[in-house]
Amino acid sequence: MIQLFHQLLSYTLGFFRLIFKSQFLVMKNSFYLFSVLIALFFACSEKNPNSETIDPIQELEFEVVDSLIVDVLSELIVLDYHSRKDQYLMKERRGNGIYLIDGAGVILSQPELVGEGPNQVSVIWEGRFFGAEHYIFKEMSATMDFHVFDSGFQKVEKIPGAAIGLNAIFLSFYRQTFTVWEGNGKPFMIGEEVNSYNPGDVDSGKTDGDFYNQVKSGFFYDLNADSISYLNLYPNAWEPKKSNRWIGESFPYLAFDAQLQRAAVLPPLGDQLFLYDLEDGQLTNEQVVELSHPDRNQSIPDLSRENLLYPSFSDVKNFGEYQLAIFYTAIPEEVYSQFRAKNENYTQDPEWGKVIAQYRKPRFIVIKDGKQIGILNELPVAGNVNLGLADGTLLIKAAAGEVERDDNLFYKIRLK
Repeated sequence: MIQLFHQLLSYTLGFFRLIFKSQFLVMKNSFYLFSVLIALFFACSEKNPNSETIDPIQELEFEVVDSLIVDVLSELIVLDYHSRKDQYLMKERRGNGIYLIDGAGVILSQPELVGEGPNQVSVIWEGRFFGAEHYIFKEMSATMDFHVFDSGFQKVEKIPGAAIGLNAIFLSFYRQTFTVWEGNGKPFMIGEEVNSYNPGDVDSGKTDGDFYNQVKSGFFYDLNADSISYLNLYPNAWEPKKSNRWIGESFPYLAFDAQLQRAAVLPPLGDQLFLYDLEDGQLTNEQVVELSHPDRNQSIPDLSRENLLYPSFSDVKNFGEYQLAIFYTAIPEEVYSQFRAKNENYTQDPEWGKVIAQYRKPRFIVIKDGKQIGILNELPVAGNVNLGLADGTLLIKAAAGEVERDDNLFYKIRLK
């Protein structure tokens, strides 16, 4: 009996030891797993731009996801992309040629749209797909009219432009200044037009900044009603407008997301992006996004200061749920002063071009959900941001490179 008792006691103690050891191992393993999860959480918080806690100047990574080669000798730029048709509308950068290209780079059509004929436009600068079967092109003229063509590139309509006089022309190969879309079966257009006012009516405002309250350099078109209304694109919270300080025209850039009915407005000077809702043809619910970058450490300059000495913004693009603000770095003042001291026509000096290439570098700021989520100092491929696409990709026109190409190369890049 005593021997049986001892044996039973031994089994019981062994059983409890096993339970204790198992619980200890479970607790130990649980603690280890918990520690790993915590570490992963903080690592993701530091690197994931979608995280709640982000560093606005963290360096983001983009990757190449696709490419497109178009076998045309002339240099081309993309005017627009039709996602359902997988087609590109392209234009010669320094010529008059218009091309319709499919997703494989095959030329579908090459209409002769530029000229003085009844089915032509004298000078085309921009163009868009217009619905499923039409195209619309903006004419460079005193009134900046729009010309609508059908699927066979036959002109069907001329729409009066938003300009009332030719005050200024800003040439940019990779910008789109207007957007057309259909809502509830009705066609609309929104855009920017720096020639939408008479300078004589607002010159007095240039002394105290009231110019920013008077000038409406944006427009909204109800195309069915043939009704146009003008929009003041100078944000109320923009520092020069708030302080009534004149720093030059500084016409804001406009990018519009037709699907979300959301507009992004970016003044060239300052460190703010502004987001709006489009409601009844007006921009409402102004939201301010503060922008920062290590290469943007200057306050807004006075009018007398040379623009190249300031990192001015040059464009804003929508791509999917993101916005991309683009600027160029400033030329050091001492370098600029040296060239200025040599000759008043310093811009004609061959060495000046080298200075521009050395110091004026593109930089990029990425915004999502009304917040800056990071920066990009260099594209994954050499080139220019040509277009932002609704699927969250950016279309890059590849740089010419040292070896001359006999075709046109484009890349699609996406945020990793």
